[in-house]
Formats: sequence, C-alpha cells, structure tokens
Amino acid sequence: MPLDTVLCLDTSGSMAGRGMRELVAAVENFLEGVEETAKGGLKENIAVVEFGKRERVVQSLTNDYGKVRNAIRSLEAGGRTPMFNGLMLSLKEIVANGGVVSVIGRKLSPRIILMTDGVPTNDDGESDDAKAQVLVAAASFGPKLWSSVGLPHPIPIACVGCGDCSPDLLDAIAEITNGMFVIVDNISELSSFFKKQVLLIKFAAQFAGDMEKLNDALVLRQFIEDMGEDVGDDEVQGLLRLLLTMMGLEAAASLAAHAAAGSSSAEETYSYPPLGSRVRRGRDWKWGPQDKGDVGTIVSHEKGGCIRVEWDHGASNGYRWGAENARDLKVVNEPRKLLVGGSIKVGVEVKRGKDWKWNDQDGGSGNNGVVYGTDEKGWVSVSHCTFC
Repeated sequence: MPLDTVLCLDTSGSMAGRGMRELVAAVENFLEGVEETAKGGLKENIAVVEFGKRERVVQSLTNDYGKVRNAIRSLEAGGRTPMFNGLMLSLKEIVANGGVVSVIGRKLSPRIILMTDGVPTNDDGESDDAKAQVLVAAASFGPKLWSSVGLPHPIPIACVGCGDCSPDLLDAIAEITNGMFVIVDNISELSSFFKKQVLLIKFAAQFAGDMEKLNDALVLRQFIEDMGEDVGDDEVQGLLRLLLTMMGLEAAASLAAHAAAGSSSAEETYSYPPLGSRVRRGRDWKWGPQDKGDVGTIVSHEKGGCIRVEWDHGASNGYRWGAENARDLKVVNEPRKLLVGGSIKVGVEVKRGKDWKWNDQDGGSGNNGVVYGTDEKGWVSVSHCTFC
C-alpha cells in the first residue's frame, strides 16, 4: 500500500504568470523524486487539490504520475484565496481514499503539503475571519480532533509560503498539526523544499529499523546534506517533527517542535525517545552490570536530558539521554515476551483485545503498542506505534 500525499495548492490570482510556472516546475521536480523513490520499493500516491477561482480535487490519490503531471499542468490562476476550502477538500480526499502504510514494519500516515503565496480570504474578501476558519480546519487534522472527523490518523501539514503569505498563520498551522513551515523567496528554494520532502521519505525507508537514528535531527541533517541539499536548523527540526507525526509519535514530535522553537527549558529541548521505547546499554554506558545485560523500557522522561528505565529483571534506574552530552542507552526493537499464564509487564507489546471499547485511541485496528506502566487495579499505560 503506497504512502499518501495531498498537494494543496494556492491557485489564486496572485499566482498568475511566473508564480504558476514556477509552482508547476517545482512540483514536476517533486514528482521525479517520488518516481525515483518508487523504483526502490516505496510508492507514493499523490493527490492534487487547488483553491482559487476553482476549489476542487484536480486529481484523487494515485501513483499514476502521468495523471498527476496532467493535473498540475491544467492549473490556472485566478480568484481569491479560499484556503479553508482547500484544506477541507484535502481532508475529504484522505478520508475517502487515504490510509496508513507500513514501511518495513513501521506505519506512516498521510501528509499534506500546503503551498500559498497570500493570506486566506472568504467569499467577502475578509482575511481575518478567513484566517480563523483556516485554523479551525487545521485543528481537524491535529491530535485532538482527527478521529472525530474520520481521519485514519493525525495528519501533519507541511506549509511552504512565498510572496505575501502570512508566516504567523503557516507557523500556527504547523504547530496545530505537528507539521512544519518554511518561507521561500525563489524557484530554487521552492524546488529545494519539495526535494527535501522526497528525501524525508527516503530517510524514513532507510532507517525504519533504527528508532534512535529516526529520532535524531543530526542524522537526518547529514542524510539530506549527503544528498546535495542544504538544510538549516529550524527546517531540519521541522522535517523531523513532520516525520515523527507521520509515524504516530506525537509526543516526540512535540519535543522536536520545542527544539525548533528554541525553547530555553532543558527538558523541552532534548529529543527523547517515546515512552515505551525498548533500550539496551549504548555508546556512553558507564554503569557496570546495572542492566544485567538485559533489555529495558523507558517509563518516564526526566528533567535535564535524563530518562527512567525499568529493566526486564525488575530494577528501575535513571540514565542520561543528552545530559552531560552523553547517551547511556540505545533504542532497540526487542518487545518483551509475555510468559504463558504470567501477568502483564512493562515492555510487553500489545494490541486491542476482545473487550476493547476505546474507539481508535490506539491509532486503529491492528496497531500495536508497548506497555510502559501498570497499576494494582489492573490498568496499563500504553505507548502506541513505538514498534508498529
């Protein structure tokens, strides 16, 4: 099953002429990268939605890239900037035709790429009311409302703006959906933005089996630069947040967001692995036989770059994950086995059972999670998608 990406494109009057030509060229370069990635085994469905004088799904999700090219070349600029309608059409397209894809055992949700060169307007030309409507639409994709509107998963939005766009609005959309935003000044920067969206998926496919690298902005940055693209600190953090949200790791994505915002709070800027992640001693281990050679489970994030681990043998200790510029542990894909007749334990991989009554709180039927807490009353705390 291919990954789903919806291109939600501003075709208002301000895009006429050079703006539309540059948008078409940048998206065609994006499609070339998508086709190249598909040859390696990871296909991507693309949909095209426009908002301008026409508000429509120009092309539904498909991996027939000839159809996508024809859709892009058919775009004509004109009219106002009904961004709210464009986002709602994108939502309907994902609900109707989108889904969650598994990449080497890890699930990736759809994403939306929103491109605009102006501020949103409504039928009366009012921008302030239109901005408020856009934020309502964005919230529908976010972690609080996604299931209530029929989406298969929270959907991040990658925003790219140019011209007279509103950076504050695009930043808010990215914040609400755990996505990203960048401002570009020319066709070269726009093409680079789209290329990095392709490289992000290649990165996810290459490191799908290594959660520690997937969650490391430095590794992502090196990967992108090795592919010939420059990327700044804010953009690489935004890309990381986008990817983590697509993987269902919203808590880690939020930490990436704080890092991108330059938070001065130490506990907010460390990029912790999600609760429930399974770990072993890592490169900076200095605690002798404290782990007894065992596997452990992250059960809490502590202040100042530390995490607490409960080992499978029962002991619980705190370790450095960024504190003192050290990482005592590495993330591994080794779910704990539940013994026949035994009680539930921290670190055990679980999925919904016969008495499930919690809707899609787990991200959907068939989605796995890892137990990171238990209590005497028989309740468990589960982190979903850590090893999905």
